[in-house]
Amino acid sequence: MKLLDEEGFVPILEACIIGMVAGASAVVLSTGVSWLGALRVHLADLFGSPLVLPLFGLIGGLISGLLVQMMAPEASGSGIPQVRARLDRMIMPLNLRIAVVKLIGGTIALGSGLFMGREGPTVQLGAALAAPLSRLLPTTAERKRQLIAAGAGAGLTAAFNAPLAGVTFVLEELLKEIKASTIAIAVVACSISCLVLNVLAPPVTHPLFPPHAHPAVPLAIEFAPIDVPFYLVLGVLCGVGGAIFNAAVIGSLNFNRQVLRMPVALRVGLAGLISGALISVLPDNFHDFAGLKRTIITGDISFLTAMVAFLEFYLLTLVAYGSGAPGGLFAPTLVLGSALGLMVGCMDQIILGSGSLNTFAMIGMGAFFSGVARTPLTAIVITFEMSSSFALLTPLMITCVISSAMGDLIYKGGLYDLLMRWNGINLRGPATSENLRSIKAEEVMQKTVESLSSQSLVKDVLHVFGNSTQRGFPVVEKGELVGVITETDLAKLKQAESAADATIAHLMTPHPVAVSPDDSLDDILFLFSRYKFTWLPVTTKDELVGIILQRDVLKALLVEKTKEVSAETAVEKPKEVNAEIAVEKTIAVSAETDVEKTIETSAEVAAENGEKKSDVTETS
Repeated sequence: MKLLDEEGFVPILEACIIGMVAGASAVVLSTGVSWLGALRVHLADLFGSPLVLPLFGLIGGLISGLLVQMMAPEASGSGIPQVRARLDRMIMPLNLRIAVVKLIGGTIALGSGLFMGREGPTVQLGAALAAPLSRLLPTTAERKRQLIAAGAGAGLTAAFNAPLAGVTFVLEELLKEIKASTIAIAVVACSISCLVLNVLAPPVTHPLFPPHAHPAVPLAIEFAPIDVPFYLVLGVLCGVGGAIFNAAVIGSLNFNRQVLRMPVALRVGLAGLISGALISVLPDNFHDFAGLKRTIITGDISFLTAMVAFLEFYLLTLVAYGSGAPGGLFAPTLVLGSALGLMVGCMDQIILGSGSLNTFAMIGMGAFFSGVARTPLTAIVITFEMSSSFALLTPLMITCVISSAMGDLIYKGGLYDLLMRWNGINLRGPATSENLRSIKAEEVMQKTVESLSSQSLVKDVLHVFGNSTQRGFPVVEKGELVGVITETDLAKLKQAESAADATIAHLMTPHPVAVSPDDSLDDILFLFSRYKFTWLPVTTKDELVGIILQRDVLKALLVEKTKEVSAETAVEKPKEVNAEIAVEKTIAVSAETDVEKTIETSAEVAAENGEKKSDVTETS
């Protein structure tokens, strides 16, 4: 609490609430999926698989797709790329509408036989619940970002009953930072989510499967040094398989977008129909996904059955996810890895007469996910939490690191990075000098700031704009930034000019995008290039401490470029260096003239993306 005492108990209270809601929502999702899945299998036994499974998948897919198509297109897919983009200050909607559609649509899609993971709905659900909640109580923009990430981590925790994995996922995949306050908030949200999950629906021994679906079967984890060569082989295979899987997922998405060109509802319905048809031609033990997954994990399965299961789950995942159904890829990669690991374990037993099949299955889970997502630490932690065995750590660490490196060597980029790029989401602008990442905003910002009060009269503000070269002003109350007003608001100001006593409180953009003194120029340059801002306020816990202009960043860029050019050519061509520096200065002056146009505030950017002002400006 000492880390957060300047804000009191607000962040901890919000983290508790987020964890509770995420855990309860995951229980609702799991219960609904289990009930629909049991009904699907029961009807298939009564009326025949060839009729029931395709029909069930078609109807369920149509309903789920209609919900996504008509109510929340943002709920399509896993949702993790969208959460990451929102956390990186991009304008991505996260609200209760998305949470509801993700919960209901995900339940119907998964329960109807579409093979995807529950973590996709729960992660986006947790973040979508955290975003509006973080606006109800007063807190800083940085803390709101941490709370959204904690909500996503709590959703992952609830999906797998793995709180440490939820925290690790927040640090390694979502925020990619390690701060004491981030860890504290994430730990609280994830632990509360896990507590709610265990109170409402005590899980079985292995939390990959739904509560009460199967009796607990203990896992006998064994590690023998003689098996190390096969663990190395497993790591390489998972890396290669993960790279191929990533390429196949992108290919499936491209096929649906460029070839099928159907509405989402029809695509998801068709995916349900195909999935049901594929499952119906397989033996009865392949109809129950949870039972088959448990059989693979415990090692009670033959090499041939494991290979068929691997191919089945592989095809079903591509069919389901490519359609745009609301579901994740986290769990499918774990299941695919367990089947691949079991096959390698079978080869170990044939050649050396050694090896524990369920040990290889568990290690394969983490290694394949590491080869897909390129997050080895999260893969290690989640697999360890599932097995609760220290004997698993050594081979797990070896295979996960090898798999991640091999996958990146063959097909660059983790799955969620690829999905963001496929959706046109680029988290960084043009490449900049490495030194820009070490320069902080406080080093170049202007500490003397001309600001306005929210109670300033309209007529006075018009006079200020007329006599100032500044194209926008921060609006403060008691030293805290409460909004901005810019030249883009001049039209509104002119319309209200006759109202002599009117203030600018209702005309300003509230909760504007802001940066902190510790933000790097690389991050600030991204905001300028992405949203066409020409200046940004700098705040510390919402207190205005300065502003940073485009020309401040341009000067820093000029200095860095000058240093680079001088270091490369100062000895050989000093005269040419001076000429290049002169050219750079000319370009910089020209750039300053061109870029200092009418400021496009965060509210305008939001309008282009169909979002309200208040939904957008939380993202900084």
